[in-house]
Order: sequence, then structure tokens, then C-alpha cells
Amino acid sequence: MIQRISVFLLILFLAYACSPNNVKNDPNIVKILDSAKVNGTFALMENGSGQFTITNLTLYKDTSFAPLNTFFAIPTLIALDKGYIKHDTNSWVSLDSVNYYNAMIEKIGRPAILKTIDSLHYGKGIVSNDLNSFWKNGSLRITADEQLGFIKRLYFGQLSFQKRSQDIFKKMILKEDNASYQLSYILGSDKTTEPSFWMVGYVEENKHPYFFVMHLETKNTQFDNTSVVLLLKSILLQQGFLKGLR
Repeated sequence: MIQRISVFLLILFLAYACSPNNVKNDPNIVKILDSAKVNGTFALMENGSGQFTITNLTLYKDTSFAPLNTFFAIPTLIALDKGYIKHDTNSWVSLDSVNYYNAMIEKIGRPAILKTIDSLHYGKGIVSNDLNSFWKNGSLRITADEQLGFIKRLYFGQLSFQKRSQDIFKKMILKEDNASYQLSYILGSDKTTEPSFWMVGYVEENKHPYFFVMHLETKNTQFDNTSVVLLLKSILLQQGFLKGLR
């Protein structure tokens, strides 16, 4: 029975995998990235049709990067399953709080982290013994395609965690909720001499989800998390979102 379910999920995944037949490139998105003086990839998937809009397909599918703070989704979900995190919304801690999540990773322990990463097929590489940096030092790496698959499975409660934990986490990453749209995302950043950023999430309009992922690199040290959010919104507006019309 388990094998049949696994085969079904694989078929379902392949049905929505990007291919030359369901991928389009919008040059207007490239212009937005260029105007912000950033390099990277952006992908948007319409769940209903399985249509992808992708800039820089090679970066999206074949290039892996350190997950940065986006990895904190994993210890958060483990902690929710184990009851380490209270369900009171006032107790939720931002995924930007590195020290908090490093302590959570230490509490969970390397064996449990390794087991979970393996069960989720989350990225490639290893969890080094340095639990304070494996998610940013390149020992563990993930592609934008894998990130998009992760957030899509989270949305539909298909990850190997309790559904309640996944529902709670979805509330944690909900950033904007109004009559026109709901915007949810996980943001990761490495603000070194050449900053890099991840943004993984989904926008919902009229109860239809659209999943997105963005990985950016720039030499502009003034570019920050706020800049990433504004850039995402520029792209979504250009694609016709955030107006309640999709």
C-alpha cells in the first residue's frame, strides 16, 4: 500500500514538473531584476495548470545554493511535532532569529535533523558537525526547483510532519492577508560582501495558489530583506497579482 502511494505521488509530481512544454520566459521579469542590479532566478508556478514562468532555467533546475535561513523551516516543523514550540501565535519567533533557531537545532540534535532531511529529500550534501553553520556554509545545498517543491508540498500538507504542524507553520509564514490576496513566504539571507537571498512562498487569490521561488545575488551591500520583498511585489504586480483579479 505504501509503495502504491509513493508511486502515485511520484506520478503526481512528474505531472507538474517543469518541461519545455509548460515553461515560459517573461523578459519583463528579467528587466525588473536587471533594474534592481541583481542576478539570479525567479520561478512562478500556477498550480491549476502546472504552467511555469521561469527566468534563468539553468540556475533554477541545475544550480544549488546554501538554503540559508529558509532551512529553519525544517527545525520549526520538527519542533512543532515534538511540542518544543507553543502553538500560541504570540510565541512565534521570526525565521530571521538565527540564535533562536541555532539553539533549536542543537536541541533537536544532528541525528534527527539528518533523518528528516533524508525523508524529505531536502537538497544535497551533508549536515556538518558545526550545527551553527551547515545551513549557510555550503555543506548542505538546495536548488530553486527543490525549494519550490518543498513549499508546494507544505501548502498541501504533504510533508512528513503532522498536518497540524504544517497548518501552524503556514500561519507563521503568512505575511499579508487582505480581501484581494494572501501572501506567504520564507526569506533567507547572507549579508556578506556579496549578499545573497532566498524567497520561497506562495500567493493566493480567489482561493487559487501560485507558488514562487527566487534566489538572488548582488554586489550591492545596501540591498537587504526589505529590498527583496519590494522586488517580489514588483514582479507579482507585473504578473497581474496583488489586485484580486487572478
